[in-house]
Amino acid sequence: MRGRRSLCATLAVGAALSLCPAVGHATSGPSCPAVGAPALAADPLPHALRVLAIQFEQQPTEMVSTSSYTHAIDCVMRQDVLPHLAHGRPNLVVFDEDAGLETAAIGARGAKARALLRHGVSACRGKTFPCATLATLSAIDAGYKRALDYLEPRFPGLEQQLGKSFLAATDQFVRVFMATMAAIARRYGVYVVASNTQARFKLTSDKAAVAALRDPASHEVAVYAPTSARAYDQTFVWGPRIVNRGAPTPIANLLAVNYKVPLTSFEQALGFAAGPASGASARANLKPFPIPGTGARLGFATSLPAFTYGTTRPAAGHECDDVTISYMYCLDRLGANVVIQADANDGQWSGADGTDQLEQWQPLAWMGSAWRAVHDPSVHFAYAVNPFMVGNLADTPFDGQSAILQRGLRGHGCNYVGDRTFVSGEDDPALSADAGPKPEFLALAPWAVPDEPRAALRKVGAALATGSGRLHYVQTAVIADLPLPASPHRRGCVVAGR
Repeated sequence: MRGRRSLCATLAVGAALSLCPAVGHATSGPSCPAVGAPALAADPLPHALRVLAIQFEQQPTEMVSTSSYTHAIDCVMRQDVLPHLAHGRPNLVVFDEDAGLETAAIGARGAKARALLRHGVSACRGKTFPCATLATLSAIDAGYKRALDYLEPRFPGLEQQLGKSFLAATDQFVRVFMATMAAIARRYGVYVVASNTQARFKLTSDKAAVAALRDPASHEVAVYAPTSARAYDQTFVWGPRIVNRGAPTPIANLLAVNYKVPLTSFEQALGFAAGPASGASARANLKPFPIPGTGARLGFATSLPAFTYGTTRPAAGHECDDVTISYMYCLDRLGANVVIQADANDGQWSGADGTDQLEQWQPLAWMGSAWRAVHDPSVHFAYAVNPFMVGNLADTPFDGQSAILQRGLRGHGCNYVGDRTFVSGEDDPALSADAGPKPEFLALAPWAVPDEPRAALRKVGAALATGSGRLHYVQTAVIADLPLPASPHRRGCVVAGR
């Protein structure tokens, strides 16, 4: 990085971000956190796409300013991406679901929420989820009161939405999260995939909108204002070059957007909107994105959609009739060969699954997503890429083990923690074949501790969720080359360091 312009400086030039510190000073600021060595499953064949999937630890209490976020992303790029970029062929950097969530806590508007996250909510002591999460949402609402006072009369029903601050933070999300991701794609010449829950938007210089929506510390003369009454969980793809001439920096190199469908019960409770479920609009939403020169066609299945197969495969030609039932079959029908499953899994990795009421161990239930995508013979995906967010947001833990998986891979297998054997009386009998080491894992992130009996793992998960003890979530990366066709004889089960 010696001699390079800092990421915040790049943003300042490209997007006129007045919240960045003086140009040239970001790299002399806080040091980057220590991270383990990434897992690298190399197979450097010509035209093979290199995927760098980031297991990112959110730190909302540290989001004091825009430079806090750009510094965190800059650290990821310097430590986990730049040393491992492939030369002469495309690179794809994949971040987790809701990778921009913590930017809502930036600045004066997020100060009260940051204080609650740092010191706890006294009224919630002795109470369980979602007490502290709701208190934090309320603090965000209070911080964005000026924006909500402006938006609520314009969007009837917004006042009753539990997740209304996701609309109020639209300008923050676009100006910080989207601009940061757009900048790193162009600066480093890579494709970037990242997800966030936010509203559709437009750039406006309307004085009332600017006064209500901009960060109070800024002097912006235009803001990104929501144009929809509800927020969508969206996966964005940015490319290395400008494709939208004259467009604002966050979207000048934006290539594709996917809207999550179906939604979890928690997302529905927050008032989020789902993407289209049927018809031409659903097919357009799921249309695979090709990476030129590689043969890779990316299909986006953000968390829950990656589990969505239905009870039987629909008749040929009807796979996309209702993607809330047969999402993965629709992706397969449309020709995706690489599944991108970005995740912000809200729950203890060592806890019960949130949807399968019979399964008490989430890592085993998780085999029904990315692993199934490359194992199930009724679909034809060659690879699955599953990066996780980790870290706590109030009393909501986010956890998991990021992985890249390949269909038909042979050799020794590996597994998520606690999955080595099926536990009768605790595990869902329908998942018995999913237990045990699996050779389809190309690269895997470790958990906070090595595999051991589930009772011990549950104690670790509880400590992580409360932020107590000496153990910490693992921030790392899993990296793999994805040649097509896939070779079954390459080395697999490469595990990242803690």
